[in-house]
Amino acid sequence: MLLSARTIHPFPARMAPEIALNAIPERRSAEQLLVIDPMCGSGTVLAAAVQRGQRALGIDIDPLAVMMSTVVTSPQNFASLSELAQGAISASKQAKAHSPWIDDETERFAQYWFGKKQKYQLTVLAAAIKNIEDVHQRLALQVALSRIIVTKSPQASLAADTAHSRPHKVQQESDYDVFLGFEKSAQALGRLLEKRENLGSANVLLGDSRTLGGISDGCADLAVTSPPYLNALDYLRGHKLALIWFGHSIPSLREIRRDSIGAERALDGPPDELGQDLADMITDSVSEPDTLPKGMILRFAHDMVGFAKQLRRVLKADGSVVVVVGNSTLKGNYIRNDLITQTALEAMGFALASRHEREIPPQKRYMAMSSRGADMALAKRMRSEVVLTMKGTARG
Repeated sequence: MLLSARTIHPFPARMAPEIALNAIPERRSAEQLLVIDPMCGSGTVLAAAVQRGQRALGIDIDPLAVMMSTVVTSPQNFASLSELAQGAISASKQAKAHSPWIDDETERFAQYWFGKKQKYQLTVLAAAIKNIEDVHQRLALQVALSRIIVTKSPQASLAADTAHSRPHKVQQESDYDVFLGFEKSAQALGRLLEKRENLGSANVLLGDSRTLGGISDGCADLAVTSPPYLNALDYLRGHKLALIWFGHSIPSLREIRRDSIGAERALDGPPDELGQDLADMITDSVSEPDTLPKGMILRFAHDMVGFAKQLRRVLKADGSVVVVVGNSTLKGNYIRNDLITQTALEAMGFALASRHEREIPPQKRYMAMSSRGADMALAKRMRSEVVLTMKGTARG
């Protein structure tokens, strides 16, 4: 069974496990491949690489994604997770609540999204978990706690659709018991983690796919990833409801959100020539170019060039890239994210080896669709995704 972060925790979107497993060969000798996913998200690629007996390196800008992917690929035995959870609950019941935030904005955010009882329980429980010395067990318990916050219907928070990155407040108060919910969540998580087949190893880092700081040139054999799209899902919109309990503030998370690829903001400064060419290609390919937000297009093009450039840098000369891309709509325009990604990679010296389109099963599609107008149009476009395999040639 291939476990990923989405398996152990709600996640708005993930790569189909079979794509990752098909892209990554099984280890056949003492030598391991290094498989990199510079936008590891739900950890599907990392989990597949580890199951195949290879080494995996994952990077993501979202702290909760890093936590989840670290747990699902950890070599740690989590048989005692339920017992540790019960210990944290016992310690919480003896503790006094002290606000974990030093800024007023995060405090106001917590007061809005959480009931008084749940806010108190989350405060003391998060503090008790923080005191657990073993980093892997601590992360697993934080993931267990997040599982009752990032949910489809209200549990520890007053919000619905947090798991779909569209939180909206649907209650003013709640009688939900965080301690009991956390205990059950930790038990379920422990059982899931016992099913892992981790034959390889993984390292997961908080970082940016456009810079990949600290990663050596030419170190990776294969990259398997799913880059974000224009007007991409804003994962942090839901994840921040959990992350504030783990030491993050709303101002710091806002900075991460505003700098993410696909964010709806303009580029700071002029793009380079490649970025401008890619932006022009996007504009020229749509039916209503005048409706597109030009600044956002330029920024996305610039970011995709940076993403491709870093992949070329960290992969070996003959390394391959497998990317899974879904096309989307923006202001009524059909956006060919597959062509954008392919063009950016080709500019860096990769050549297209194969391209195939696969239908996304309805229950696996990336966001819940309504039956109304624009949502229906988007639903029609998001029924399939493109898998591109690019081979390294000359250095770009």
